[in-house]
Amino acid sequence: MSPLQKIAMGLVIIVGRAVFPPDASPDWEVYDALPDPLGWMLVIAGAVGLARTDPAFGPLPWLAGLAGLVSVPMWFPQLNHHLDASGEWFASLPQLTFCLVLALAVGRAGADLEPADDYVAKRFGLLVWGFALLAVLPVVALGGEVTWLEDPTQLFSVLVNVALVYLLFRVHRREWLGGPGPLEIGLPSGS
Repeated sequence: MSPLQKIAMGLVIIVGRAVFPPDASPDWEVYDALPDPLGWMLVIAGAVGLARTDPAFGPLPWLAGLAGLVSVPMWFPQLNHHLDASGEWFASLPQLTFCLVLALAVGRAGADLEPADDYVAKRFGLLVWGFALLAVLPVVALGGEVTWLEDPTQLFSVLVNVALVYLLFRVHRREWLGGPGPLEIGLPSGS
């Protein structure tokens, strides 16, 4: 499994949500069957592999580790239900920072190639803007009490995170990102 595949699979676990039990009492006492700390372990493994390919990716394992540490207490409903919306935003900042730095590092690495990998540079450059906006929108929506912005912010968050996972899977085979190289499909012998 390539480093970007590990990161993408970890992010699927982190972003995905499968609550249990479905009819908890009190209603806040639900767990996520996709524990974020497990997802962060996959992300850290991928980030370490990616950092081995290029020193520019060096901060990623540390940022993933920080986000993973923050996710451990956030998995327990006995702790996370005490947070209001602004507290949840603050607790999500390490994850946002990791995703923003990942998109920035991959985009820059694609732009620095000779010849440049424009597909990677442009797509991940857009993701940088998306994650930067995700860091600011909740401040406006919650702090500025612009309540009509809360639902679009959540929708935008889902879209940006899904785009990141998709693009990580899309470019994972690139050798300069630690991937195995292009997929070679040959004809069966005897044809």
